[in-house]
Amino acid sequence: MVRWIADAGTWLFRLFFPKKRVVMPPFRASRFIDFNTGTVIQAPMHLKKSMPATMTTDQKIDLFEYRVEVWQLGVAAEMLKQIEAARDPSVWSHAAYGLVSASFSYFEMIGKTLNSSSAPSRMSSEDFNIGFCNVYPKFTPANGVYTDKLPQPPGVTWSPNPDPEIQKVIAFRNRILNGMYYLGYTKKGIWLHNDAGKDDFQIVPDPNPSGPGVVDVYHVNPHATTRTMIDHFPKFVADVRNPAKELQPKFVDFFDNYHIA
Repeated sequence: MVRWIADAGTWLFRLFFPKKRVVMPPFRASRFIDFNTGTVIQAPMHLKKSMPATMTTDQKIDLFEYRVEVWQLGVAAEMLKQIEAARDPSVWSHAAYGLVSASFSYFEMIGKTLNSSSAPSRMSSEDFNIGFCNVYPKFTPANGVYTDKLPQPPGVTWSPNPDPEIQKVIAFRNRILNGMYYLGYTKKGIWLHNDAGKDDFQIVPDPNPSGPGVVDVYHVNPHATTRTMIDHFPKFVADVRNPAKELQPKFVDFFDNYHIA
C-alpha cells in the first residue's frame, strides 16, 4: 500500500509538472536524409547499384556525398539527438565519447582532398591538420605550414623542429583522435562538455593538479562540433564540385583509392 501511494504521488507530480523536453534547433536540409527524423531518403548502396561501372566525376561526388551524409553525419546526428533527449540512468547520457568516435575522422577525410600533397601513407597528420583548419579557420597557421614539423632544405627528409603555428591542432588531434582510436578513450587533458558560451574547441588554463602553476586543458563540445561538421559538409562538397577550386583531381584520386568499393 505504501509503495502504491508513493507511485501514485509520483504519477500525479509528473502529470502536473511534466519533465521539460529538450528542444534542439533543427538540422539543415539534405537530399539524402532527414537529419531531424533520421529518415533515409535513399540508401547509398541503392544509389551505387544504379550507377554505371565507370562513373563520371559528378557521380563519384554524388555517391561520396550520400555515404557521408547517411553513414557518418546521419548516424552522428541520431546519436546527438539521443544524448540530448536522455536522462540518467540512460546510457545515452554517457555517450559523448561514442559520438566523438563516430564523427572525428571527418577532418582527415576531407583533408585528403583539400591537401594537394596527400598520399596513401605518412600524410594522415597533415591531412587532418588541413581538414581541421578548413572547418575551424581560427586555427589556421599564419605561416601556411600544416605539417607537424617545419620544412627542411631539399635533401633533408627529417625535421627536428616542431612547427609552432600548428601545435594547438596537434594537441587536440593527438589527445582525441589517437586516444579514441588507439586507447579507447581520450588522452589526459581533454574535457568533453556541453557548456554554453564556449567555442567548439577551446584551450583553457586550469590550476595544475600536480603542483604549482597552471596547465592547459583542452575543452571540446561534441554537441557543437557535430552540428558544425553537418553544416560544413555542403560547403566542402560545393568546393569539390566547383572546377575553379581545382579540387576534383585530388578528390577523384581519393575516391578511387579509398571509396570505390
